[in-house]
Amino acid sequence: MKFLRERSDVSARHLSSASDLSLSYISKMEKGQVMPTVEVFAKIVRNLDISDAEIIYLIKNLAEGEADQV
Repeated sequence: MKFLRERSDVSARHLSSASDLSLSYISKMEKGQVMPTVEVFAKIVRNLDISDAEIIYLIKNLAEGEADQV
């Protein structure tokens, strides 16, 4: 997610404000310390310049990561 945010030239502070999420949460998510819910993920991608193909790729990888944890 950090790569996508930086590629979109959006600061963590701006993404936090635009997505109505705490800056701490954005930081933890980018460090892999928390996994966003689908709702939170949707808030984030709406505020970044991410193509539909990238969204599908991210969702697929998130789902596979969750399956690996079971």
